[in-house]
Amino acid sequence: MADEQEKTDAKSGKPEKKRRTIPGNLTYTTTPGKLKSALEALIAAERPETFNKSYIETYLGVTGGSAAPIPSIMKRVDFISPDGRPTDWYAKFQTASGRPEAALHGLKKAFAEIFKKNAFAHSLQEDKVKEIIVEITGLVKNDPIVGQIYGTFDAFRSFVPADYVGGNPGREDSNDREDGGDAGGLAGAKGLGLSYHINIVLPETKDIAVYNAIFQSLRANLL
Repeated sequence: MADEQEKTDAKSGKPEKKRRTIPGNLTYTTTPGKLKSALEALIAAERPETFNKSYIETYLGVTGGSAAPIPSIMKRVDFISPDGRPTDWYAKFQTASGRPEAALHGLKKAFAEIFKKNAFAHSLQEDKVKEIIVEITGLVKNDPIVGQIYGTFDAFRSFVPADYVGGNPGREDSNDREDGGDAGGLAGAKGLGLSYHINIVLPETKDIAVYNAIFQSLRANLL
């Protein structure tokens, strides 16, 4: 992603724009608050055939320069196709049950380098995410671009619960199994108890928030 810096043209004496290359290819907008407003509005808005600046201004309530970068960002998060058509992830984001999964998918697509540093980046506190952004980009922490990248990240992250780690693990109910022979007889035996052994490979991190998120999800979905 590139930023614009003013530089005086030697011939005309007028300011000219120079693109500043920022490592990491992290997408961002200078008005992340407007991006979040657009995301909140599109949840209930009619899905368009083509998602473009005109649709954003008319139906999502974001106008002018703030609307201009949103289509590009939506392509980066895989919500719209290269030709501007809403994808299945866009449709999933519009549903209450699918929204966390779609938002997390988008984060991992547009901010892949952040998730390479921490697989549970969506669960981290603001300072931790910004530290990763600084590490990737080489920018100083108080650079406005760091805040804008974080704000864009957080606009999508706000739709993902902190303890969300993806879809619920599939579980097979022993009562639904149709085993033959002795197994079938045992399945119907009174007082039969079944136990499951689950092996969990924890990520290498010193951030206790990551482990808290994992165990909270386990408690909610398995225990």
